[in-house]
Amino acid sequence: MPELPEVETCRRIIERELTGRTVTGVTVRLPKLLRFSQIETLDPLIGRRVLGARRRAKILVVDFDCDLSVVVHLKLAGQIAVFRPDGKRYVAGHPVPRPDGPYPHKSTHVELAFDDGSILYLSDLRQFGWVRLLPTRDVEPLIETFKLGPDAIGSEGGIALTDLAARLRRRSIPIKLALLDQHVLGGVGNIYVDEALHRARLHPSNPANALADQEVAQLHEAVQWALEQGVAQGGARIIQGKAHPIDGFPAVHGRKNEPCSTCGSVIVKTRVGTRGTYLCPTCQPEPVAAR
Repeated sequence: MPELPEVETCRRIIERELTGRTVTGVTVRLPKLLRFSQIETLDPLIGRRVLGARRRAKILVVDFDCDLSVVVHLKLAGQIAVFRPDGKRYVAGHPVPRPDGPYPHKSTHVELAFDDGSILYLSDLRQFGWVRLLPTRDVEPLIETFKLGPDAIGSEGGIALTDLAARLRRRSIPIKLALLDQHVLGGVGNIYVDEALHRARLHPSNPANALADQEVAQLHEAVQWALEQGVAQGGARIIQGKAHPIDGFPAVHGRKNEPCSTCGSVIVKTRVGTRGTYLCPTCQPEPVAAR
C-alpha cells in the first residue's frame, strides 16, 4: 500500500511537473471517491492554476489558486501518474496499473487535463481511497481531525527522539503495532516498519514501553533511514507481495524464505496482530517473555 515514501514521491511529481499549470478538463469515473468531499464535483478546478503540493503523513494536498485545494488519501491501492505531452510519464503509489502500461486503466477513476497537454491520472484498484475538494483555508482543520502523530521525516527533520520515546512509553502493545498507529507516528506503514525493526535488530513483538533507551535511539534512526531509503527509490518495489530490492532495500519485507543480507539466515513471515510481518530470526531474536 502507498506509505509515506510513495505519497512523498507523488507530491514531488506534482510539485515538479504541474506547478503553474492550469486545469482545462476534469473526468470523474467513480463519483464515490468524492463521498466525503465538501464540494461534490471537481468541476470548480477547471480554469484553476496549481500553486504547489504538500504532504502530511500519508495525506496528499494539492493547492490551487482562488482558495481551492484537493486532499487525497491513496489508502490501500491508490496511484498517481502524470503524463507529459512529450511522452514522459511519472508514476508513484500502487504498482497497478502497470507504470509502463496503457492509461487510462480500468482502475483509473479521475483525470485532470492541463493547459500544456499534461494529464494527471488517479487510479485506485481497491476503491478505498478518497478525494476531497474544499477551500484551502479548511485543509488544516480537516487534517487536525485525524489526530495524526508527528511525521517520522519531513521538512523540519521529523519526530524528535525524545518525543518518540515519550509516545512509546505510553504503549504496552507490540512495537510494530505502536509504530503503525498513526496517532503515534504519522505516515509509517507495514513495509517500512519491517525494515526499520530489522535495521534496529528488534523483534516486532517487543512491548513498546519495554524498550531500553538505546533501543529507542536505534529505532529512531532506523525508522528515518527506512523512510529515506523509500523516498530515494520513489517507493519500495513490492509487486504482488514480493520484494524486488534495489541496493539491498527492502532487506526483509516481501522476502520470505530468502537469505538475510546481514547474517544469511532465512527470512520468515509471521503475524503481529493482524499484520503480515517479515523478519530475520537471528538478527531479531524473539523476546524471552514471548518465547
